[in-house]
Amino acid sequence: MRAWEEFLAKQEKELGIETVQKWLRPLKIVRFDACNLYLEASDSFKVLWFEEHMRHLVQSNLFNNSHKQIKIHISMTAPQVRAEKEEKKHPQAHLPAPVFQLQFDEIDPAISFESFVSSKGNLLAYKLLCESSGYETVSKKPLVSFNPIYLFGRSGTGKTHLLMATANALKAVGNQVVYVRAETFTEHVVGAIRTGEMQSFRRAYRHIDTFLIDDIEIFARKSATQEELFHTFNTLHTAGKQIILTSNVSPQELKGIEPRLVSRFEWGISIPLQLLDREGVLAVLMKKSQKMKFPLAETVIDFLLTTFNNPKSLTRAFDALVLRTHLSQAGHAALTLAAAKQLLQDLIREEEKATLTPGKIIRTVAEYYGIRSDDILSKSQNRECALPRQLAMHLCREQLKLSYMKIGDIFARDHSTVITSVKQVQKGVDGKNNEIAGPLNTILKRLETIPH
Repeated sequence: MRAWEEFLAKQEKELGIETVQKWLRPLKIVRFDACNLYLEASDSFKVLWFEEHMRHLVQSNLFNNSHKQIKIHISMTAPQVRAEKEEKKHPQAHLPAPVFQLQFDEIDPAISFESFVSSKGNLLAYKLLCESSGYETVSKKPLVSFNPIYLFGRSGTGKTHLLMATANALKAVGNQVVYVRAETFTEHVVGAIRTGEMQSFRRAYRHIDTFLIDDIEIFARKSATQEELFHTFNTLHTAGKQIILTSNVSPQELKGIEPRLVSRFEWGISIPLQLLDREGVLAVLMKKSQKMKFPLAETVIDFLLTTFNNPKSLTRAFDALVLRTHLSQAGHAALTLAAAKQLLQDLIREEEKATLTPGKIIRTVAEYYGIRSDDILSKSQNRECALPRQLAMHLCREQLKLSYMKIGDIFARDHSTVITSVKQVQKGVDGKNNEIAGPLNTILKRLETIPH
């Protein structure tokens, strides 16, 4: 596949030929189409290395001729597949029929509650999951009656970290745990239906102690998957088995999910997670620095915090810095600010492009409502322009933490008008006004995912 070869060639320049030959070239291309590439790794270490060091790079660097992202699916060669390959070398009269297998998502063994940075915006979820997994009490039986536990928040708030930490803590005391991304669950349902192995699927998912499922908003408009999730949920819940789910929105804000499922998501407790503040992000950086035994000068720390201001992008930058420092053979010398900037120049450019600004907020709001940015900034008081303007002001305040005076300057309004607008939008959100909460949630998701 040409796009993959070009990506590998680029990584040879970035990471070095040795690294690519060791970790990427051995990955076998199983099949591909215009938007998907299926790879097989010979062992779990190559899968984990790919997920940790390459996943974010392919998402931003691997595109087809139509400039659409190519999604990589990577799995480990199953023992039975290796056996079948051996049999092909020594053919026999009758080959055994292929066996249906479920390959669950890897749980990073290094992720724990100890490595999680708790703050005001995620403390409740952290404490609840610590207790429910027995992490603090070393108990095999969950101590909390909330079922399900539903965590929601934007990307980078720590949802997946908490799920994996819970999985590792429960496994350590002998619980049978299934952690799965919603996308993988969907693939399992489709595979089971195609091969007529629904009973095998159900045995795998319904005879467990704890079910952890990530990013359930992906189930939108997938009727067969929702049907199986509904019955799996009911079976586990009736048996008193713990269910923990995550999403980027609250249960009430889920779109394309059947009401009977949404109602079940609300049976237990729903907990919002917030992004870490600067102190929290600093704590994440220092924990990684100590764990990797990679000390950082104060100037480098300030540069990283200023340039990469959320845990996900900061972790990515730090991991790249450690790897590239090692590969550049500069690991024995103290890392200077100039060297750090040089090593991370590509990530710095990406971060600059992705940085949220008032202009990007205004443009995204205008696109949602089908009007021009100039209409939002105009003096017009009609409803077509006034509501989008209020939402844009609210987003500038909540997402960028701009002062009312600064927002007033941007929108050419008095700061008292800005205060009123922000309060009106917040009142609509708190009161679950669909005319405000719905558009605001959609716009927020667009701001998270679109290239700014």
